[in-house]
Amino acid sequence: MTERRWKVVIIGAGGVQAQAMLAGAARGTDVSGWLAVDLRWRPEARAATQALGIRTVEEDALADPGKLRELTADTEIVANFAGPYYRTGTLVLDAAIDTRTHYLDICDDADATLPMLDPARTAAAEEAGVTALIGMGSSPGTTNILIRAAVDHLGPVENVDISWTVDVDDVANAALRHFWHCFNLVDPDGTTHPVSTWEDLEQRTVDFPGTVGRQVVVRLAHPEPLTIPRFLPVKNCGNFGAITPYESMVTAWGLAHAVDPQRREVSDATLDAAVAVFSHYRDTRPATARLGSGLQIDVHTGGNGLRFASGAPTPMEDATGIPAAAGLLMLQEGKVPEVGVIAPEVLSPAEFFTTLRRVSTGGGGLGLYRLEDGRTGERLRIRDLIRLDRATES
Repeated sequence: MTERRWKVVIIGAGGVQAQAMLAGAARGTDVSGWLAVDLRWRPEARAATQALGIRTVEEDALADPGKLRELTADTEIVANFAGPYYRTGTLVLDAAIDTRTHYLDICDDADATLPMLDPARTAAAEEAGVTALIGMGSSPGTTNILIRAAVDHLGPVENVDISWTVDVDDVANAALRHFWHCFNLVDPDGTTHPVSTWEDLEQRTVDFPGTVGRQVVVRLAHPEPLTIPRFLPVKNCGNFGAITPYESMVTAWGLAHAVDPQRREVSDATLDAAVAVFSHYRDTRPATARLGSGLQIDVHTGGNGLRFASGAPTPMEDATGIPAAAGLLMLQEGKVPEVGVIAPEVLSPAEFFTTLRRVSTGGGGLGLYRLEDGRTGERLRIRDLIRLDRATES
């Protein structure tokens, strides 16, 4: 990378996921040459960022394309945490390509992923020598790399089935807007569908370990079904998700169905009002035990292969921000050799999980099992699958 004023610039740095990323990055590297930008800083977020030795700036980095390009031209890497990505993803990515600046985001919008991976945009990034790592969070992000590790072990497979849950207490307003967007299923050709009726939702029941337990999940739009078959020898990939408890999922779907812009003209004011309704429900509902987040990934052919599974009270911002920190350090340290616009499954699992240990506080609780006729079998060691020792060999 050429020497520039800033090592890393983070746009949207005041959000909870970006804050978790910054704290993780500071555990793994010197962040004193970084710049954090946000439209409006919460005092506590700004103080925490400055305590890490990172300079903070309050401005709308996305309002003026010229100013955005000035910002990306002044840094080696730009990390875009300013969602929703269906509005901001290509805007910041194009500025990065134009100024030959490496790029990272945590994009989880399927309909934004496809234009970001457009062949012309990827070719422009390759010509500029830019590595643009998109969707580098939890899901997508860690999920993609786990799938890569399983496919490296198993060889080509027919199916990948991803199921996840998030606790309603973790669903902030920005996350809610994304979740509603997931009800609009996206085909590989970019066709976006209206929110279906409850009866037409494709549903399944998953037994997550730990605090999460048995939950109903529904098919939702997400980047993994679009990128996994593109970058790995996988024929089909499906994504199912939910907000827990169950009534929260039904409430979220009902509001998404009522104000779906795919079916009718809906103003921003109407969408804001629907968000306010869900927020009121979330903040005033009777207290229940926190379930946390659940994840299950089956990588298989005919029900035989490997299963990853976890269920823990880990906050969503840590689950997303810490893998982003690992991806950012890999990008900064030249451990992402590919150029162009790429998804996380391109990364070396051994390198990623070695870097993840540097930025993480430990824990996690992810289990690996043989999958036999669609059922959980013998427990295996993730370390043996990923072979972390390879990342430190020279």
